[in-house]
Amino acid sequence: MTHDVDEKQLIASIVLLERFVRDIYPSRHSSEIQPLQWSILRYLDRMPDDRCELRWIAQFLGLTRAPVTRATATLEGRGYVTHRANGHDGRTKTIGLTPLGIKALSNDPILTAVKHIRKLPVAEQSQFMNTIRSIALISESASDDTA
Repeated sequence: MTHDVDEKQLIASIVLLERFVRDIYPSRHSSEIQPLQWSILRYLDRMPDDRCELRWIAQFLGLTRAPVTRATATLEGRGYVTHRANGHDGRTKTIGLTPLGIKALSNDPILTAVKHIRKLPVAEQSQFMNTIRSIALISESASDDTA
């Protein structure tokens, strides 16, 4: 006896997840912090200085350097981050959060998603976290297999 879930139901679930994620970013104006920029701010907040270079950010986000360079330049122009010469290699820039960048993270849209997930029963919260982690590991493994 098979317990396969209908393909249409799986697709519908992923569409709902995609919408959930999009909806946590309420401001879509070009003057607002965009999803990629939020990801960069989160990265900078959690990583040690020696990992706060364009190459590490791009690698972590699974992007090339070009969009990360543009996004960090925009964030710098708005006062959320600074670029400073790396002490070991003058060609490499270390990117850091400014006080404004740190303050912006208190309004991180991801925190809205966390609030919604926290409304679930504890068992469902755990199930959600385990499922997302498993999907990420499967996806990472599939990426490694194609590399």
